[in-house]
Amino acid sequence: MKTYITKPILILLAMSAVLLLTGCANQQGYGLQGPAMAMESAPVSSFKSVRTDTNSSDTPRKLIKRSWLTLSVKDLAHAEKQAKAIIEQQSGYIQNTQGEQGKSFNLSIRIPQEHYDVALAELRKVGEIKSENENVQDVTTEFIDNKARLTNLYKLRDRIQMLLNRADEIDDILKIERELNRTQSEIDRLEGRMKYLNSQVNYASIELSAEKQATYG
Repeated sequence: MKTYITKPILILLAMSAVLLLTGCANQQGYGLQGPAMAMESAPVSSFKSVRTDTNSSDTPRKLIKRSWLTLSVKDLAHAEKQAKAIIEQQSGYIQNTQGEQGKSFNLSIRIPQEHYDVALAELRKVGEIKSENENVQDVTTEFIDNKARLTNLYKLRDRIQMLLNRADEIDDILKIERELNRTQSEIDRLEGRMKYLNSQVNYASIELSAEKQATYG
């Protein structure tokens, strides 16, 4: 006996995707079984979408910290050596180095979040502070929302895959494959975003610039 995937099922798939991505399912099951689908086997079981709770006190804050520090130093070579020693001591690394021979240098630094404050305090001592700026971005809400969306998308992908495995008609197979590809693309995008957020949260950024002090006489 052939399995028929009718138009209402494809519409229901699209509706499920919208509900999952907008977080409006309110933990209500959205099954794909019903009169629109005639099947020999048991219908696919329904699932519940995950709701996000951004007010949970149990959720650690996800903060992206960035600083820009400009120093005036007497000896550029010595200052750069000091800065690199501090970075190494604080388990950080230098992402990029630039400079103008005998005039200045710039270090793009990544420091583990837990060592950020100590590293910044030590770097300030390398020279005389000319300017300093800091930006702290709270991405906790985005992190929680994306995590919930991914959980729901994984479930949706599994549901679509089950339908694809049961489809016989070429037209149905092509339509379901397109829906599966769209879902996978959204999963890939969110996974990439989560990976980026984690890297930015785990390692703070410090842009250190040092300029040689002007000498007179």
